[in-house]
Amino acid sequence: VITLDDAKIGELAQQGNARIIKLANGQLSYTVSNAKSDEVFYNTMTTPRGGQYQLTLPDGTGVWLNASSSITYPSAFTGDQRKVTINGEAYFEVAPDKTKPFLVAVNETVVEVLGTHFNVNAYTDETSLNTTLLEGLIKVSAVNDKPVLVKPGQQAQIGPHTGKVRIVEGANTDNIMAWKNGAFSFEDASLKDVLRQIARWYDVEIDYRGNISDKIIRGKMGRDLS
Repeated sequence: VITLDDAKIGELAQQGNARIIKLANGQLSYTVSNAKSDEVFYNTMTTPRGGQYQLTLPDGTGVWLNASSSITYPSAFTGDQRKVTINGEAYFEVAPDKTKPFLVAVNETVVEVLGTHFNVNAYTDETSLNTTLLEGLIKVSAVNDKPVLVKPGQQAQIGPHTGKVRIVEGANTDNIMAWKNGAFSFEDASLKDVLRQIARWYDVEIDYRGNISDKIIRGKMGRDLS
């Protein structure tokens, strides 16, 4: 276990033909040599509540990990695909490679891409698993539904009980991506929607008593506020 906030800048470890490096800006990066290695090493990056981290995968794919999230990936991609597993929320800018599809697994849902920018919100306390496409093309495969193609500006929503994919047109990508840019942004959000994000970022537990207001909340604020 390496605590990245406290780790020194430079090489942190060597795994097979991959070097794990902490960059001067605090991000984590992998450098893979041409040397062959039959052994596959898997790493898991985890952020606590109130934490956020940026990672460059061995293929050059950029990953931004939101608070209370994790991603598991090999230190070097081998075989005919690039597959990672996430919990929580992550934004991907996938390095193009038509010979190796990029796959993101979340429980029994798989997002397949060839080169694109997209966000996956898979927090277990949310009402649905949401995959929002900003650029490119992805295919979402859910356990109880046929694969569905998602186009830029669309969001694929998968209900926890149905396992079916629902496509939402005109997703508000500014609101969805506000976390990556250091902000909260809400549009027609319920109080519970807002407080789930507040709880994850500020590491607090919300206790509801009595009737919950059904007022709709709109607004934006920085996540650097106390």
